[in-house]
Amino acid sequence: MSNEIRIRAMVRNGAGEIRVLMPHPMESGLRRGPSGDLIPAHYIRDLLVEHNGKVIVRGQLGPAVSPNPLFAFYLDSAKAGDRVKVSWTDNQGQQASQEAAFG
Repeated sequence: MSNEIRIRAMVRNGAGEIRVLMPHPMESGLRRGPSGDLIPAHYIRDLLVEHNGKVIVRGQLGPAVSPNPLFAFYLDSAKAGDRVKVSWTDNQGQQASQEAAFG
């Protein structure tokens, strides 16, 4: 599994838009594989979004979120060059983090 988070951060008409794609299987633990065995639960549990080092979104996700989730956030105070950082931790302890600049 590639856990590289993809971020697009843009400023339009004085407001910032952050789009985040997080490659992740997001398995609920309730689905059966080809052999009939349950596929173990594996999903993003904690999500954190920071703007210039300040937390702007802190969320808890669960097994009901679809694979490779895509989120969008809007921010009034963003300017070109500002930094955004997105981090997640899943229920198996794996983590990923990525930073980008507003363009």
